[in-house]
Amino acid sequence: MARRREARRPASHRGGCAPESENALLAQRIDEFCLDAVANVSPAKVEETARHWLSKKNLDPNAPSSVILLVEAFALAGYLALFTPALLGAAPIERFIRQRRADADQGGRAALDALGRASFYLIQLKSRVTPQMLSVKDMASGENLSLFDEDIPDAALGAYVATWLAPLPDGGFVALGPLTPLDAGALAEGLTFVRPGAGMSNPRRCAAAVYRHVMRHDGLRIEGLNLFPEDLLEELAEVAEEDEYDDLDRLAFTFAATKKGDEPEAALIREARKLAAARHLFQALTRNAISRQHGRGDLAEAFSRISFIMMETLDRRAAAGSGDEDRSFESMAAEIDRAIAENRLPREARALFDELRRRVMASRRAAADKGPGDAELARVLQRIQALRAKTVEQGCTEQEALASAKKVAELLDRYGLSLGEVEMRDQACEGVGVDTGRQRRAPIDECIPTIALFCDCKMWMETGASGAIRYVFFGLPADVEAAHYLYDLIVVTFATETARFKNEDMTIASSARRVSTRSFQIGLAHGIGDKLKSLKVERDAANRLSTGRDLVPMKASVIEDELEKLGLSFHAKSQNRKRSVAPDAYHAGRAAGRKFEPRRGVEAA
Repeated sequence: MARRREARRPASHRGGCAPESENALLAQRIDEFCLDAVANVSPAKVEETARHWLSKKNLDPNAPSSVILLVEAFALAGYLALFTPALLGAAPIERFIRQRRADADQGGRAALDALGRASFYLIQLKSRVTPQMLSVKDMASGENLSLFDEDIPDAALGAYVATWLAPLPDGGFVALGPLTPLDAGALAEGLTFVRPGAGMSNPRRCAAAVYRHVMRHDGLRIEGLNLFPEDLLEELAEVAEEDEYDDLDRLAFTFAATKKGDEPEAALIREARKLAAARHLFQALTRNAISRQHGRGDLAEAFSRISFIMMETLDRRAAAGSGDEDRSFESMAAEIDRAIAENRLPREARALFDELRRRVMASRRAAADKGPGDAELARVLQRIQALRAKTVEQGCTEQEALASAKKVAELLDRYGLSLGEVEMRDQACEGVGVDTGRQRRAPIDECIPTIALFCDCKMWMETGASGAIRYVFFGLPADVEAAHYLYDLIVVTFATETARFKNEDMTIASSARRVSTRSFQIGLAHGIGDKLKSLKVERDAANRLSTGRDLVPMKASVIEDELEKLGLSFHAKSQNRKRSVAPDAYHAGRAAGRKFEPRRGVEAA
């Protein structure tokens, strides 16, 4: 694990030709560039190497010691990958240097040059020459070197250490990343790559062998290098507890512990659904391949099951109108192909993705075949769709809109009351996403919750990839279709009534017209909301009186069960901000909204 370094203070190095302050600044720039370069290394490659080293370890994800070992393995694997060339290309550090050199200043180019000459060393920490400099022995050549590092504790002097060193202009060196203490076995492993009189034969292969040995055989621990106080262990454990990677890994361990043939507990499935996102899916696909390669069939199967739940959840969200279009299975398949071509994902990830996609599609077809195929439902949907088409085409006033809303309510209630509870629960919930094309809220948005309430739906707001606001209505098919229709109806009503207000009622100065128009629209939204709420109360009371049945809680129960399968997390957004309005315009809008009686849309259909 990389030690945290403070800004370096000036120090003298062998040769002493460079000013001390320049050496200190250069060492700091090298550190910064190196950390940036490691952060850009392929996560899949790092994870594959770390898991290979730890494949035979019995790790407890909740134990601080296991957390430390995981962090250390990933740190060492990251630096190893940074300096290891690809099969048909340059090492990541070489690509990083080329990319950064064009925009670097003189000091930056010097730091990048030093990184380009960095190599793996086996050294012995001999003595401290100054507070910032140590004398160390290169175990491959026998030469004494100067190491610029003020963080190494005196208790570590005499120890053998493996690390990457970058040269400074005055002949000294700066260490990159972890300093790994070596016991006798690890040192002997590294010295097998040293040839008498010729130095180290292959530094990168030596690093891989040493790190593998240290990780597999619980290497030497020295306080201040890779042994840390209890408070830091607790801090790392807390960080790991919050980290998304550890959540996925911990979930896989729990899935793997489930007996073969048994269904995972509902709580585990909920956790997998909450993690459903493209980035987590790609991680699960990668870990499936890595686990299988290293003989962990139980973990591989666990990651496969989690991947299927994620894909099924993403498919459900898409059917509900939630999420961005670029998260479709087709776009994810293309992204997987790009990642494989760039060595960021193993090739096995695409094969598993295709297999799971076929299973998801088969599951979707089976659910569709199982559906009730209700002819009456089809007629209700067709009637609502015809209403929407006519309304959007012809436009309507607020009076005409409310008449259409009443007609739709009658259709919904008549159909809903004709269903038994079992038939209602057999219907699969659907959703529709309504894109506003706006990044800021508008007065019409205040109608959205009332539309959902009126149509017995759930609704939520999302922000798309472009930053635009979109709303999702979710519920039984006829209710969702009705909510979509009512939204379109109110959009047309806003346009019609706002135009009428501007042409007939607004006689104020042009400088205040914008405020007046917005005030009218706020009032219109409140008026429409008031009328829809009162209609809803009347409908529900009439239904209970005439049939003794209350559809609302029954529908709500069905929707909540289906909503859980989407694995979404909702956050309430406060709407308590006060707004200044022009009173006359506001009351004119509210009065118009309360008249909301649409007829032409119904009669034309």
